[in-house]
Amino acid sequence: MSRNLLLFILICVLALVLGFWSFTPHQAVNLVRHYGYWSVLASVLAFAIAVVRSLRGEGMQIRSWRAWWRPMAIAFSAAVFLHLHERHEFKIVADEVVLQSTAKQLHVAREASAVVRGYEYAGNFSPMGSYIDKRPLVFPFLLSLLHDLTGFRPGNVYVLNGILSGVLMLLLVLIGRRLDSWSAGVAAVLLMATMPLLAQNAAGSGFELLNLVMIAAVVWLGLRAGEQPRNADRLSAFVLGGVVLAQVRYESALFVLPVGAAVAYLWWRERELWLPWGLFLAPLLLVICPLHYNVFKISEAAWQLEDVAGAERPFALGYFYDNVGHALNFLLSTDGSQGNSLLIAALGALSLGFFILLLYRRHREIFSRQPGLAVFSILLLGLMAHTALMLCYFWGKWDDPIIRRLSLPAHLLFVLATVMIWPSLISHRHRWRMLAGLSLAYGFSFTVPHTAMHRYTQENFAARTTNWLAGYLEQWKDRSILAIDHNAGLLWLLYGKSSIGPSALVQRPEAFYFHFRNRSFQDYLIVQRVTPNVSTGERTVSFGDDFGEALTLELIEERSFAPLYLIRLSRIREVDEAKLLAYAEERKKLNLVAQRGAPLLTPQQNEEIMLWLRQLP
Repeated sequence: MSRNLLLFILICVLALVLGFWSFTPHQAVNLVRHYGYWSVLASVLAFAIAVVRSLRGEGMQIRSWRAWWRPMAIAFSAAVFLHLHERHEFKIVADEVVLQSTAKQLHVAREASAVVRGYEYAGNFSPMGSYIDKRPLVFPFLLSLLHDLTGFRPGNVYVLNGILSGVLMLLLVLIGRRLDSWSAGVAAVLLMATMPLLAQNAAGSGFELLNLVMIAAVVWLGLRAGEQPRNADRLSAFVLGGVVLAQVRYESALFVLPVGAAVAYLWWRERELWLPWGLFLAPLLLVICPLHYNVFKISEAAWQLEDVAGAERPFALGYFYDNVGHALNFLLSTDGSQGNSLLIAALGALSLGFFILLLYRRHREIFSRQPGLAVFSILLLGLMAHTALMLCYFWGKWDDPIIRRLSLPAHLLFVLATVMIWPSLISHRHRWRMLAGLSLAYGFSFTVPHTAMHRYTQENFAARTTNWLAGYLEQWKDRSILAIDHNAGLLWLLYGKSSIGPSALVQRPEAFYFHFRNRSFQDYLIVQRVTPNVSTGERTVSFGDDFGEALTLELIEERSFAPLYLIRLSRIREVDEAKLLAYAEERKKLNLVAQRGAPLLTPQQNEEIMLWLRQLP
């Protein structure tokens, strides 16, 4: 054991040196670009092997299927329910398009990068510029595997999240069963399904659902490892689950700490340092995390601090008070505008309070006699620390349409705490039926109407714009296109179509005219943001998108997403070279760059909104 311990220490030291001190930021990012795929492949493969090995010898007897089939049927029915009321489309454009682009590059080139420039050449779309995105690689890696099996399709991501929906519900059943019974697992599933926000992300193309799946998987594997601490495969599966979880979202690396604390606790309880094979691999597989973090060192803009007024640091206690107010606004909303579940919030807050009290009063008994429950408690404390960290995030306002998804791990915490504490609160033998019935009643009375109303999705104009354009791109699969679009430029590249922003055209107008004159592409399109004047009915193209008389346009469609938010898609029929060059020179002097997204409404526009509402027939 002393030799194994020495080897483990040396591996940890090597991992720290490789991750933090061996490479410059640019070298580290290049390593992620070229070797990130293989590192994540090793992590996922090792985790899968450990889970399969840990399940050996646990084959169920035929008669046990009677206990299994009902909970499994309910779990997968709940997973299907998540997808019945939501369109499968982009929900959070900033994340999802980049994740899809990264997955495509992992699929076609085994390179961890997102394409930002590319053109069709000799019938093939050729990437000519890419960058290393800040987002971890496990989700795009899994999506690339799906592309490998079925061919690249943007819609594959919805298949992946559909599978993950079923896995999440299955894990909740298994966690409930280990904490109490099959009935507890069913109640956990039904309670989790009452949250419309979960359905929104399940039907989207982001990595939030995978994050929940891996948190739930680590909790379940931790319970199993606590039951048999000396089982090398169970402990390896638990540790390697933490390794994969750390590579799903940026802040998920925090879960390495509670997983490590749980392993240390099991060593303390067994009075022996038990080092399974997975523990030797874990430090080396985690090296990718600090290497990838160098993206933030190379570009401070990766933090997106400029998106929130007054933000100076990514995390600070000074944000906590304001974020708690926004969190309460989200958790306690009753009008369907937030996609929350008041039932989960109420039961979860109550259960967390009792959990802390229970841990304070019975911690000696739990940690000395109930190792499975002790590991579960450590992981719940880790989830609480994660929630506190996200409330100290500069962009941690849970009632923001883009940020609500950050509350999902906290909701999983609420559900897990409720399942743990419910038997202590309700002693009746039908207590789980009571919780299941309460969840069904809430779901029928509130979740279904709120989901059908979609108030919490319609205010994301960027996502709606992107999904509208994606519909056209699906129709134009066989056409070569060059689009001018500063809002959804990466979307065109994802579908193999060329796109540039207005600022790029301003820098090289002669290059654009050269290809337009030579008809290098079958279609030349432009996407413009348009603001109407409600009083006069006039439409004004936003300054950054307005090329004046330099371009002659043919309207394809103008779509209104709100009274003052219109998007216009047009075909470029003619280009006046002289006027285009003059336009570019004028814009260079002004040094203006088109703003992304929808600007804040001016007082005059607020008055126009009120006029628009008052004049509704």
